[in-house]
Amino acid sequence: MPERQHADWGELLREAIEKPGRMLEAYTAFHNFSLGNALLALEQCTRRNLQRGPLNTYNGWLERKRQVRKGEKGITLCMPMACKRNAQTEAVPNETAEPQTCYAFRFRAYWFVLAQTEGEDTPIPPIPGFDVDTALCALNITRTPFDEINGNIQGFARGREIAVNPVAALPHKTTFHELAHLCCVRSYVALSLEAL
Repeated sequence: MPERQHADWGELLREAIEKPGRMLEAYTAFHNFSLGNALLALEQCTRRNLQRGPLNTYNGWLERKRQVRKGEKGITLCMPMACKRNAQTEAVPNETAEPQTCYAFRFRAYWFVLAQTEGEDTPIPPIPGFDVDTALCALNITRTPFDEINGNIQGFARGREIAVNPVAALPHKTTFHELAHLCCVRSYVALSLEAL
């Protein structure tokens, strides 16, 4: 019987990884940006006094039920753009050959940060018998604004602060996860000091 259970778990894990839609969509909902584009976006946010946050295209924000505010100017990033070229051999055009796809990089202002959008906040139902603010106060942890450009990051913990992505798929889970980072670090440090 135990061998069969292991086979079932292995099959379940393989299915979760290989089948489309099985992994939580939240971790691939936004684009991943190169270091150069991340620095370019941060510089523009700083220059324009925009709160840093997740970046997406106009249509990308619409898919997430958020509207870019009227009059907002896009953030410019360097994007690869596909173009077709006819194949040439020995400097003679070959009209029967398939066109080749090549890429050119262009700067386009197609991106907007969360602070440039508006929409209804996702209602977060309360957890019966639990108050996040009371827990944060008891643990001496504060909330800080989420300022990561990569919207796939659901939250983070820094020092004695946590931040949860305003468009996180599972905000309660992310809050507990980030609290656990800080509580586990505190416990590890305390145990290490006792060992000394």
